[in-house]
Amino acid sequence: MKLKIAGIGLMVAAALAFTACEDETNYSASFDRFELDEVTATPGDESVTLLWTPQEGKPSPVSYYITWSASGASDSAGETEVDGNTTSATIQGLTNDLMYNFAVQSRYPSGLARRITTSATPKTTRIPVSGFKAMAGDKRAFLSWTAPETGLSHSYEIEVSSTDAVSKTLTAAQGAESMLINDLVNDTEYEFAITVIYSHGKSETLRSSATPGQISPIAVSPENPHPYELCKLEYNPAYFVAGTIASVEWSVDGKAISTAETATHLFATPGSNIVTITVTYTDGSSETGSITVDVQEFAWSEMAGAGYQKASNFAFSPDGQTLYSISQSTKTLLAINAITGEIRWQQTLAAATYGAGIAVGPDGKVYLGTEDGAGTLYAFTPNGTVKWQASMGKAVKAAPAVTSDGVVYALCDGAKLIAYDAADGAHKWTADLSGNAGGVAVDAAGNIYAGTSSGIWAYSPAGTRLWQSADAHKVTERGGSLAIDSSRGVIFATLKGKGGVAAVDMASGATKWTYASEYNDCYHPVVDAQGTVYFNEKNGALYAVTYAGTLKWKYSAGLGYTYSGFAIGADSHAYITQYASPFAVLDIAPDGSATVLTNIAQTMSPVCIGPDARLYYGLNGSIATFNIGILPATEGWPCRGGNIHGTNSLK
Repeated sequence: MKLKIAGIGLMVAAALAFTACEDETNYSASFDRFELDEVTATPGDESVTLLWTPQEGKPSPVSYYITWSASGASDSAGETEVDGNTTSATIQGLTNDLMYNFAVQSRYPSGLARRITTSATPKTTRIPVSGFKAMAGDKRAFLSWTAPETGLSHSYEIEVSSTDAVSKTLTAAQGAESMLINDLVNDTEYEFAITVIYSHGKSETLRSSATPGQISPIAVSPENPHPYELCKLEYNPAYFVAGTIASVEWSVDGKAISTAETATHLFATPGSNIVTITVTYTDGSSETGSITVDVQEFAWSEMAGAGYQKASNFAFSPDGQTLYSISQSTKTLLAINAITGEIRWQQTLAAATYGAGIAVGPDGKVYLGTEDGAGTLYAFTPNGTVKWQASMGKAVKAAPAVTSDGVVYALCDGAKLIAYDAADGAHKWTADLSGNAGGVAVDAAGNIYAGTSSGIWAYSPAGTRLWQSADAHKVTERGGSLAIDSSRGVIFATLKGKGGVAAVDMASGATKWTYASEYNDCYHPVVDAQGTVYFNEKNGALYAVTYAGTLKWKYSAGLGYTYSGFAIGADSHAYITQYASPFAVLDIAPDGSATVLTNIAQTMSPVCIGPDARLYYGLNGSIATFNIGILPATEGWPCRGGNIHGTNSLK
């Protein structure tokens, strides 16, 4: 790969980087070598700009030695050296959508100082339009698109062609989102191509086709969707030409769904559906048009190459169209198109964590803690770039909690609970607890509960301690060990040893009751609408305990070790994977009777019921689904993380 560095300071001769005859990845401590205070990275288009801060009052180095690499891409590594009087450098020629790790070292006459690291993901700024569509009329076509989300000045170039020949090239100014093209020939198929023109280059080109004379009143995108795929419904302005449209009404199979000019809809099951629009003109007259939409079967049931999901929860984007998974074996965060099973983007990290997992905020950002040496908490944008990252100091083994008012709460080993601003990662407050991290949960009022191997604590949103549990409950480490029953004012905690589960009063921290397990550590409590708490035991038992602390049922038939977690469906059934031979997905009815839904390969993955009424679970190297036809429960704390987004929050 050919890489360049932009003109920031003088380039030091390449030979200088190697004259010291030393291993550039190491250094020996010396009183006259001063590492940098901080290095930050700002991603650009096929580039990253590094900015560093030398120690105040220390002598300037001879130069700065910069290295970089992208995880899983051996041809994306490089090195360069810049003059010791500069404090920034732009590395160009990088590959967009790959996360790069950078290290900057001060070079002194006696050698290199300690390396200071950071990371960033280059991303294109030449953003194309989305939703580009051509709709046919009588000797005309109507084009529409959604403008790119960018603050950069731009315009549009539109090519019209037929039989592979460009017949005309048109332009549209920034702000335009549609164009009516006249003087076309009926029954001739035309291809329309749109490109966004920026001062620094062109975007990807999008294409759409239409045949004038073959007029449809409605355009559906995609035309043949899969179940629960988000569809866009648009009327064709080249069809409704009897006047100026004052209002519209959409219906699917006779059921009204929207009065928006452009509607969205999810088709729940495969088969044919009639989509109808009625437009009312300003003179009071109306006109109706309908089309048939054929919904396909589910596009996938198993996705290979996902690595091993070791007890870490899945999470869905707010619109339910993206599934997130973290692999313990490959240390890779995957963003998967939940409709097609294709990978939207992926980020391979320096370390992962098992048992903690992913939280997706209301704005679509993805939060994940890792067990690297710095205890890094990441915030990724929905398109996969690193929005911000923070070092918590020790391994982050508890999944973070994210609230609707923009706060992220994370707990690391050493029992440090930290509140961050979700927008930029700014530190809000820190609480020092004791023990190792167990879990974090937030109630509807925004109060925060943190469980560790030493007890449970409650804090106000401002960081004021409300109480410490009256008993030193040994909350199980690694992740989703707390669940809230808000209607009864109880927080449940699964415990180490044979502790089972504890029910703690959310107002005072007093223990209401405990229910002991038989063999070992317990994990992943969930709560149904009746206040029943479900949890699993490491040595293979599954429990359902009523809100009063009495056993509802216990299941232990051939389970072996069980690190999985339940998901509660809208049918009040509990679903879980069985970690023993024969490995299976279990459906447990409210009375405790179990049915094997399907036999599977080995798994340690919690299950999640998706917005498409399918059960999602990890296998040893893949992600699989099973169509149960049941949506997730909407009351209680029905799955790991509290909801399908894994937010660990009711706020």
